[in-house]
Amino acid sequence: MFQTFRHIRLQEISDVNHLLSPEQLQNPISLNSPAIDVMTDFLKVAPVSISQETQVDEALEWMKSQHVRLLFATGADSLFSGVVTARDIMGSSVMSYMQTHGLPREYVLVKHVMIAKEQLLALTYEQLKHAQIGDMMLTLKDSGEQHIVVIDESLAQVKRIRGIISASDLSRKLKVGFEIMYEAKSFAEIERVVTHGGGI
Repeated sequence: MFQTFRHIRLQEISDVNHLLSPEQLQNPISLNSPAIDVMTDFLKVAPVSISQETQVDEALEWMKSQHVRLLFATGADSLFSGVVTARDIMGSSVMSYMQTHGLPREYVLVKHVMIAKEQLLALTYEQLKHAQIGDMMLTLKDSGEQHIVVIDESLAQVKRIRGIISASDLSRKLKVGFEIMYEAKSFAEIERVVTHGGGI
């Protein structure tokens, strides 16, 4: 059984000092780069989801362990029902629900503070294919949101969530402070910071 295999000689690595990352294989990103370059594609990276029946602090811990700030919530049928963000859990939504319903925090579930899919707006994958990163920055700024969901129905004509664009990913790849997108009074200010660096 093992006659067709061979031992492969291992190499010493004492002279290796650097780690390779995906960013090193990509072209530098600018406001004119294709928007699709900054989408987290769920055909390549699995989305992080959680049951809408999960207690909110457990959901927050799950976010931290997965290094994300948004979770896709699912119902009892495991179908998509909405999204919950770190901002939803750490902001006023939880306290508001507690006060309105007279409940302690441990009884507040994801479904109580999430954004239901009926309230969500999204981009289509087709729209994204014809957009630039600058378009995404402007869209995020105008919406006041930190994430944009991308839907696609190219597979068997069934609408599915294809991916997500996050403001934190944009700011990291453009090397622009996360808050600048939201504090800038005009897109020209964002463009100047991206091009020349510094603050507003």
